Amino acid sequence: MSSLIPALHPATVAQVDDLATYLHAAASAGFRAADFNMPHARALETAAGRDAVIEAFQSRGIQPGAWGAGAQVIGTHADFDASLDEVAVNAALGAALGARVAAVVVPNRVDRPRDEMLDLLALRIGDVADTAAGEGVALSLEFIGPNIWPEQPYELFSGIRGTLDLIDRIGRVNVGILFDTYHFHCGDSELADIATAGRAINHVHLNDAPPGDPTTFDDSVRRLPGEGVMDLPAIAAELEAAGYAGPGGVEIFNDDLRALPLMEGAARVAAACRRVFGQH
Repeated sequence: MSSLIPALHPATVAQVDDLATYLHAAASAGFRAADFNMPHARALETAAGRDAVIEAFQSRGIQPGAWGAGAQVIGTHADFDASLDEVAVNAALGAALGARVAAVVVPNRVDRPRDEMLDLLALRIGDVADTAAGEGVALSLEFIGPNIWPEQPYELFSGIRGTLDLIDRIGRVNVGILFDTYHFHCGDSELADIATAGRAINHVHLNDAPPGDPTTFDDSVRRLPGEGVMDLPAIAAELEAAGYAGPGGVEIFNDDLRALPLMEGAARVAAACRRVFGQH
């Protein structure tokens, strides 16, 4: 059995604001892990206490995956400074759940020259990493492959090598790479780059892509695993060889899939994972 564990992702299925309902759907579909919406986890904590959030996962046999760190690394200084408080609160709950990875999106096109933006990101992500480290939480930087910000004048990077360079600038041991198969397909990485990254890859998103020129894609054309052109078993094998062992959240932005009843949508995602990755 692969060390990669297919996991449900909350963006993929019908949108509900109740963590327990979402986790019930994941478990009923056969998932053993799930990425999760941190605001929903915090809402349950506020309503019923931290033990209730822990119980929501443990009673269903669901391993907590990653969540969005809540850091505003692109934006005004005031917004970023305010977001650090959210990072600290989120990290404390994540650590209590045993969820040790928080995601930070790094855009591939930005509003200022490349070196200036890299310096800013290194400074800000370093602050976020230090805040999360206080709870034993690592960051996972998600590079973006498709050109979803065409209005931005400056190109940053769109793959593993650029992310590794940024991690070097940041200089923190608790910063790694979120490897998303769709962003990999649309960006400038090669299969061999997975081995180069090695254990720097600390979270994974799974999805597939349609045929065609990926430089023309946006985020709306993602497909379920096995319904596109990507060699996902080969990628999974490379990830395992590189040392990754953990959840791979199936993150699809598809209105038809989200329109299905939650249980049906989760079951459809799980069936796709079984066809591609086997039992999980």
